[in-house]
Amino acid sequence: MALTACGPEDDAGPAATQKGTFAEPLALKTSADVSETHFPDQSKTRLSVTPVSVVTGDKAAVEKLGVGLLEGKTPYDVTTTSAHGGGAPDSGSFNFKLLLHGTDQQRAYFFAPAWGAAFEPCQEVSESELPLAAGKSVTTCEIYLVPDNVQPAVVGFQGDRDNRSPSDETGTAAEVVWKVG
Repeated sequence: MALTACGPEDDAGPAATQKGTFAEPLALKTSADVSETHFPDQSKTRLSVTPVSVVTGDKAAVEKLGVGLLEGKTPYDVTTTSAHGGGAPDSGSFNFKLLLHGTDQQRAYFFAPAWGAAFEPCQEVSESELPLAAGKSVTTCEIYLVPDNVQPAVVGFQGDRDNRSPSDETGTAAEVVWKVG
């Protein structure tokens, strides 16, 4: 008697809940393999993204960017390592895909460009360090300005977020998230 079966050979039962979601965020310092879309040509890059830390920044240092910029806001320094895993080179657009979500659950906060100002210990990398090609990695630190009444909750990466028209809203792009703290 011959036995036959339909369906996959390796049926492991119901799928487990995917980690790296808002329901089950990854821990900081955990790498996640992500795909990033470059606009407008739609080329793709595979990255390994690892948020390393989220710490309260130095308000006095950030005030160099402009009077009133920090009014009602607290700076948070977010350090992340990104490694190129294949596909198109990345000229630094991966920074524009990283978001800091607060306890308000309504918004995703975007980093404040330093425009070359020094913010030790949170220093942006130079333009020459930003391009990622196969096998290269870079650790960056970006400053996010969050309302004083909101605490950082998760760091997110939206690989399909179009950095030509960034938005503070989370939008519909898929996102990998890591829990802060």
